[in-house]
Amino acid sequence: MYLKQIELENFKSFGTKVRIPFLTGFTAITGPNGSGKSNIIDAILFVLGVRSPKMVRAERLSDLIYKGDREAKYCKVSLIFDNSSNEIPVNSDEIVLTRKIKLAPLPNNPMNYYSYFYINGKSASLNEFVELLSSANISSSSIVQQGDVTAIVEMGDVQRRKIIDEIAGISEFDKEIDKAKREREEVEKNIEHIEIILGEIKRQIRQLKKERDEAVKYKQLIEELEKKKAMMDFKKKIEIEREISEIHRQIEKYEREKSENEEEVKKVREEYKEKQIRFQEIDNKLAEIGGEEIIEIKNKIDYFKEETIKAKEKINYYRKELAEEKGRINEAEAILKKIDKEVKQYKSKRESLENDLNRKRKEIEKSEKELNKIKEEIERADERSIEIGRKIAKIKKDLEKAKEDLHSLLLNKDRILEKREELLSKLKEIGSNKNAFETELKEIKWEMSQVSREEKEIKKKKEKLERELFENKKEEANLSERLRECEKQMISLQRELSQLRAREDVASLSPATKEILRLRDEGTMKGIHGILAELGRAEEKYQKALEVSAGKRLEAVVVENDEIASKCIDYLKKNGYGRATFLPLNKLTAGKPRGRALLTVRDDRAIAFAIDLIKFDSKYKEAFWYAFGDTIVVKDLDSARSLMGGVRLVTLDGELVEASGAITGGSFVERKLFGAGDSRKIIEISEKIRELSSEQENISKRLIEIKDAIGKIEEELRSLPSIDFEKIEKFEIRKREIENKLKAVNQELERRSSACQEIEKFLEEIESKIGEKENLIKNLEREIEKEEKELLRIAKKEAIKEMEFLKEKIDETRKEEIFLDGKIKTLEKEYEIVLARYKEIESKIIESRNKVDEIEEDLREEEKNYEESKNELKTYEEIERKLLSKTKGLTEERDKLYREIVELENRIDKISVKIESSIDIISRAKARLPSLESALADLIDLKYEFKEEELLSYDEIKKRIKEIEENLQRIEPVNMRALEEYERQEERRKRFEEDLNKLKEQRKNLIKLEREIEKRKKDTFYKVFNEINKNFREIYRELADGDGELVLENEENPFEGGLLIKVKPGDKRMLHLNALSGGEKSIASLAFIFALQAYEPSPFYVLDEIDMFLDEKNAERVAKIISQRASTAQFIVVSLRRITLKHAHHIYGVTMSNGVSVMIGNVNLKEVEEMVEIK
Repeated sequence: MYLKQIELENFKSFGTKVRIPFLTGFTAITGPNGSGKSNIIDAILFVLGVRSPKMVRAERLSDLIYKGDREAKYCKVSLIFDNSSNEIPVNSDEIVLTRKIKLAPLPNNPMNYYSYFYINGKSASLNEFVELLSSANISSSSIVQQGDVTAIVEMGDVQRRKIIDEIAGISEFDKEIDKAKREREEVEKNIEHIEIILGEIKRQIRQLKKERDEAVKYKQLIEELEKKKAMMDFKKKIEIEREISEIHRQIEKYEREKSENEEEVKKVREEYKEKQIRFQEIDNKLAEIGGEEIIEIKNKIDYFKEETIKAKEKINYYRKELAEEKGRINEAEAILKKIDKEVKQYKSKRESLENDLNRKRKEIEKSEKELNKIKEEIERADERSIEIGRKIAKIKKDLEKAKEDLHSLLLNKDRILEKREELLSKLKEIGSNKNAFETELKEIKWEMSQVSREEKEIKKKKEKLERELFENKKEEANLSERLRECEKQMISLQRELSQLRAREDVASLSPATKEILRLRDEGTMKGIHGILAELGRAEEKYQKALEVSAGKRLEAVVVENDEIASKCIDYLKKNGYGRATFLPLNKLTAGKPRGRALLTVRDDRAIAFAIDLIKFDSKYKEAFWYAFGDTIVVKDLDSARSLMGGVRLVTLDGELVEASGAITGGSFVERKLFGAGDSRKIIEISEKIRELSSEQENISKRLIEIKDAIGKIEEELRSLPSIDFEKIEKFEIRKREIENKLKAVNQELERRSSACQEIEKFLEEIESKIGEKENLIKNLEREIEKEEKELLRIAKKEAIKEMEFLKEKIDETRKEEIFLDGKIKTLEKEYEIVLARYKEIESKIIESRNKVDEIEEDLREEEKNYEESKNELKTYEEIERKLLSKTKGLTEERDKLYREIVELENRIDKISVKIESSIDIISRAKARLPSLESALADLIDLKYEFKEEELLSYDEIKKRIKEIEENLQRIEPVNMRALEEYERQEERRKRFEEDLNKLKEQRKNLIKLEREIEKRKKDTFYKVFNEINKNFREIYRELADGDGELVLENEENPFEGGLLIKVKPGDKRMLHLNALSGGEKSIASLAFIFALQAYEPSPFYVLDEIDMFLDEKNAERVAKIISQRASTAQFIVVSLRRITLKHAHHIYGVTMSNGVSVMIGNVNLKEVEEMVEIK
């Protein structure tokens, strides 16, 4: 591989496009000073990549653009490499690397430019250039510029060593070491940080352990308490289930008894009904004998009997209500006594707790005074303490204000919670009352339905029968009237029809058609519509054309279906009336006009299809198609003649042209079948007669049905028993009363539910404010703690210890204070609930007593009414007996019946009482079920289940619960958060210890990695150094005919020292580089450069005037070495030395013409000597 050609355009002094071809071997470039020789070297560096514009002797890259007689806008350089050896991994024998700089002026930067890179004409980047060339070991280090030799001499020893560092890739090792070191430092910081955190966590764990042990014990007691309470609930659950089972058993038993009693009362009522009927019959006979007076007396007796019964029922009802209310009062008074006892206990307990609380508060106050005294002493220690003290005082003031606000909010919250609890309790009670009222209302409705079902059914049935009777009679009258009207209309229409038929000339119709039409007109045969001529209408001007077109088909009879057609044909056969054509509508099919007809009808001489000139009902379309088909009506015969052929035509004058070409015409007697007046009128009248005949027949049938129905209804009405409304009235009164109560309860429920919602909303607002205040208090407490820690840090140790002791004591006492305060608040809530309950029951007792007074007043009134009605009844019964003495036999029978009736009534009452008792027991049992089922539902999802043998007695459970609660009180207050906090801190400790171990292992590995990298770094350095040192010795021997070596200042750790060049030129002693003469220094530097290049051989090298400071002898030695090495690599050397040019394989000249560098091709030494002054 070698550099085949350089192409320059507007680069530095090369103002035109220049191509410089190169060959393998040693090429020398020479020319006068300032001719632009070194610009060729700069062009190569420019493409290979420069880290700084100064490397190509420019301030900025835009300075590389030619600025001679014309200012170019860009510069471009291409290096063309021969790649036939495929040293560069690109599938091409030639590689062109191009770099371009193009000016892109900006307002604030007129020299702004853009840089472009191309590989074989394709856009690329500098990195791609570098990567591509590095694969062939070509880089800017392959170029030795003017001053590089001197730089080796002048640079420091460490800088010189760093050249080998760079070749050995030491910087990569350094990066790896730095990375490992940074990671190790980060790990060590993390270790330090975690050790601090672990120390704090372990301290917290030690502090939490005691609280955690107490909390564990407390939790165990709580769990045992829960289990014992759950056992209590489990026992309750079993008992409730048994009680529910027993209630269901009772309900079944009393339901069975009720059914039996209802069956019995039904039989007794039937007997009672029979006796009543007989009693009524005797009563009626006696009334006939006794006249108006006995009837009046009887009515009075009946009235007072009813009044007596009503009064008795009310008395029983009031007595029952009275007993219930007194029972409620007794129950409430018993509860009141119990609550009164509880109130006294609450007062006593609260007084004891308040004494304890005041004592704790005094202890806190005393400890706080001592603490403040110590703090004051500490605060007086120095100005910093005073400043912190002031800050703490201010924060405490804010804290106290926040606590006061929080306390106020909590009190407000407690009041709202109490109010909510009271509302919820009231809502529950109202809900319970509502359920009770609803249950009672259902029972009353059920009882009403049971008692009055029969009566209501009778009433409903009677009303229904009466409505039906009225409707039937009304319909009977209407139908009779309509029948008379139909008869009148029928006579009139038949007379008119006879007159029309007499006028109509029907001779043209066949006897068969006439007979069929008669059958239709008389209604003898249904389903006959008429002949086609009757069923359509047409304008008079089309009559002749249409009659000719259809011909005899107009007499075809249209019938409903083929069955009617068959009946008509049978009739004609049987009676010998001849033949007729029938068109059954259910079998006819419509046709479509032929194509020829469709074309013809569009002609101006055609009027329309014949069928389209007739108006008829759409259901007859198939029938009319049968008659007319696709016949077309035209104006006259001339039109028909011009249109004839393959289509049927008819003219307005009646000439018929068949599709076959036949023409029919001449004179014609017009019958005017379509729209003929009499014919149409006959059809209409015949239709009306048929309709009237059918209507008469239907009316007659309906009248027979209605008369039968009226008879049945009247019979059914007579058989219905009389209705008794008295029993229903009692239930109606009670029903209205319960409904009013239920309405009031619902209103109260709605009102309190609304109030409860408002409270919930207000509670949410307060909760939010409490949260804000609690956060503020926490923040302030944290600030105080922070400042106090700072204060403690600068305080005296003795004072600090005492202060910490007092703070712990205050914290413990404050916990006790909070616990006692909480218990008092809980007690106050319970006390207020009990007190509210006391007032509520007291209010209910007053309400019940008022109700008792009202009931007693109503009872006295009804008892008075009962006595008055009873006395009146006796009086009227005595009068009745006297009046009926004449009819002793009937009277005795009636009295006997009356006694039997009364006995049956009593029996019915007794059985009814049993039924009511059963219903009452069932309803009471059912009323108990919801509360029991609700209680059971509350106990359905118990946390614990127990086997029966595990269950203790109630006394044992209560005793153990009391023991547990006493133990809990003894160890309270308990910081339950200590459990969670202890576990959390333990978890944190484990996690951080794991992290710490991992980090220590990581640190160990990183230290090991650093050592390994350091070792590899040294090994790599020594390997490269030794190889370069070997090269140096050999090259120096060739160049100077002496010995030379590279020496490390610090062989143990070469990176802490520099690199020395020691040489022994000729017979001289071994000397350091600085001790050599100028020429000797240059030879040593060149040997060092060649040694470096030999370590990583490149396919080509560029050397810029490296022989500048050499004498002729040394210059020749250098030129010889270059010439020798040119067999394995390409050398491009810029030189003004004859001896160097003499050993070159190729010589290029560069000269300056009009400010532009010009290349002179491959020249010989004599030509060069003429061009320039050769040394």
